[in-house]
Amino acid sequence: MLKSFQIKGVLTDPIELVKKIDIDQKKRQKLEDSIGNFSSFFNPDGQSTKNLQSENGDFLWLQLFIESLLRMSDGALLPSRNEFLEFIRQQYHDNNGRLRIIDDLESSYQANQAIKWYTRTSFLYDIMNKAFRQQDYVLLFTLRFFIHDLFYSLAERKRFEQSLITLYRGQVLDVTELNNIIENQGNFISMNSFISTSRDRLVAAGFAASSVDPNNVRHRSVLFEINVNTTRDDVKPFADVSQDSQFSDENEVLFMAGSIFRIVNVQKVSQDDPIWLIKLVLCGEEDYQLKEVFTSLKAELDDETDMGSVGKVLFDMGKGEQAEIAFEIDRQHTRIRTNGEFGHPLEGYIPGQYDSETMKEAQELAAKLIENNDDRRLLVFCYNIMGSIYRNHHQYDSALENFSKALDVLLNLYDQDHLEIAMFHEFIGQIYEKQEKMPSAIKSWKECLRIRQHLLPEAHPIIALTFRNIGDLYNNVDDFDNALAMYEKALKIQLLSSPSNHPSIAETYQCIGWVYEQIKEFRLALKNYTSAFKILQVSCPSTDASLLQIEEDIDNMRRELNASSENRSH
Repeated sequence: MLKSFQIKGVLTDPIELVKKIDIDQKKRQKLEDSIGNFSSFFNPDGQSTKNLQSENGDFLWLQLFIESLLRMSDGALLPSRNEFLEFIRQQYHDNNGRLRIIDDLESSYQANQAIKWYTRTSFLYDIMNKAFRQQDYVLLFTLRFFIHDLFYSLAERKRFEQSLITLYRGQVLDVTELNNIIENQGNFISMNSFISTSRDRLVAAGFAASSVDPNNVRHRSVLFEINVNTTRDDVKPFADVSQDSQFSDENEVLFMAGSIFRIVNVQKVSQDDPIWLIKLVLCGEEDYQLKEVFTSLKAELDDETDMGSVGKVLFDMGKGEQAEIAFEIDRQHTRIRTNGEFGHPLEGYIPGQYDSETMKEAQELAAKLIENNDDRRLLVFCYNIMGSIYRNHHQYDSALENFSKALDVLLNLYDQDHLEIAMFHEFIGQIYEKQEKMPSAIKSWKECLRIRQHLLPEAHPIIALTFRNIGDLYNNVDDFDNALAMYEKALKIQLLSSPSNHPSIAETYQCIGWVYEQIKEFRLALKNYTSAFKILQVSCPSTDASLLQIEEDIDNMRRELNASSENRSH
């Protein structure tokens, strides 16, 4: 039997045929945007519900990555257009039609036309959302000019006569994805891509009805019904883009990537209708349990970011390779450093990134500035440079002397706790550790922890790292009870506020496993080593030393358990 099909139109004009194919392609792309490929579920209370606890961190860091792109200075944005044009010319080198559009993009693109280019150019829509779905951060920061322009264009155009509106989106979902949404009713869902919706329920329902064969057991047609308060200021921007869309009859409203919704209800439209109705409500940062952490991390970003800022966010996300690409782009764009806050040649100097001759020059200049200056902020800066140089040369007494002087200046400068004071307690603790003066190291690190806990949200990632470093110190003196307590506190924070497959979480699991191994709790050691392995298997190449080490640790624990079992049997 022939499979039934629908004739969508008969066209004899080849130009009209090409236009029709392009329009159908855009509609097909919208249908293929499966929600599970570009969304994160998370729990408003940070409680673990089907691994939602780890997805809180994934959501938080994607939001921070997007924020770093949105704060880009004009100087950092400008090169990305040429970077992107070079990329897509390589992608479509054998497609003359696409190349003509790319030439047009190069010659006529304006920031205030970003929505028009997004809605009318299918390959831009496809590349952008594919990058979000696959978490291709290199491609996303190559597109930073476009993401930036889209955000501010949507914000500028966000004008609605009604304070409450209802929007719709029809599409296909994998059965597993649908079940995941059903199980997470009441929780949040973050759309990690740009999302197209319609004011017209019938248009969206038409998408849903035509999106899947009724006999397909793997997919389901769904209709999202989204209630939106248009007066909220704490939400990602959204706007009616009908005037720029080739599908003006769809009454399209476009949401910025990273928009947040609460899953209110999921049910079949009716017993006889194959379409599932998923009701959502638009939410914002104020609804999110980790908003204090997110606010704190945002505050740590510069008001105007550059590719170095993006690299720092990616590094903190555990995306080392992508971070290094961002740092290299930043270095290329800033070969000639200019004077900054203090207006002298030391500005921008980073110990450990220069040859010994440059480091010596920096050291001499810092010493002169200390001798001839009473600006306390400048003194702290110079003492830090000096201490860092001595530390890198393993001259720990001199490093300790300079870091301690910096701390003394800061203690006189601030009459209360300050994060900069915490940082120098950390530096001093590191030096004491190098000198194997563990009690002094623990004391310095604990003072660092106290200040950070006082000034930062309790789930801030740096507090987790501070707990773990103190755990390492206890571990070094075989105080395994305290070491384990510190590691467990670190892990609790990391599972809440770090990306789910962050290598740092694996390191903490490995530290916990090591403690259990030392106290002969081999089963618990194996459990934690295995947890570390699962993360490293995803986040590291197969030849990575950390992955090889954890495999060896697991093998050792299995041998210990087998030996214990054999001894009991005898």
